[in-house]
Amino acid sequence: MYFSNQTRPKPKNHKTMIILFIFSIQQNGRALAIQVHIVPSHAVSINDSVAAEEAAADYEFVIRQLVRTRVINVSDISDCPKFDLILLELGADGHVASLFPNHPALDEREEWVTFITDSPIPPPERITFTLPVINSASNVAVVAAGESKADAVLLAVDEIGPDCLSIPARMVQPANRKLVWFLDKLATTKLEDSDLNNWYMKSLAEV
Repeated sequence: MYFSNQTRPKPKNHKTMIILFIFSIQQNGRALAIQVHIVPSHAVSINDSVAAEEAAADYEFVIRQLVRTRVINVSDISDCPKFDLILLELGADGHVASLFPNHPALDEREEWVTFITDSPIPPPERITFTLPVINSASNVAVVAAGESKADAVLLAVDEIGPDCLSIPARMVQPANRKLVWFLDKLATTKLEDSDLNNWYMKSLAEV
């Protein structure tokens, strides 16, 4: 398991050796929690004891070594690593990983891992996969829950409007077209039923 992004410093409650993902999905008014426990030795973490720039370079070096030894496959379309699945959370501003609207990091095409020191959302320092890496994955899943994500969901999946073009989530376009969105009811409140149905059917047709 690899990290698509990491804030710096890590949250105080971060557990380095025990990783637990909890996803909440609203269904019939109840939240369903799915817990996935990761064996610590299977997680390749980002070094948080060095500066952000060095940490990003170190993490990319590790991934390149794993690609070189065929632990991680290489994309047939690009020279980027081909992860089996990249899981992303949608931010209220439409960001994914630590790629924010109108940020220069969105234009990075050479590096696999980059860093930022001016995040519009605290903390300012972050390490993140770049778009070419995300779009080279075998599968990409985007998760959005809550009414605060409704505007971002609309901009990410709507097909018109100039504001859509600056939304990082809209730039997630896997080369093999295997992209799945997981949305709760509140996150879809800005979508008309017809639009949501059309988009859903279009997504199914592309799978």
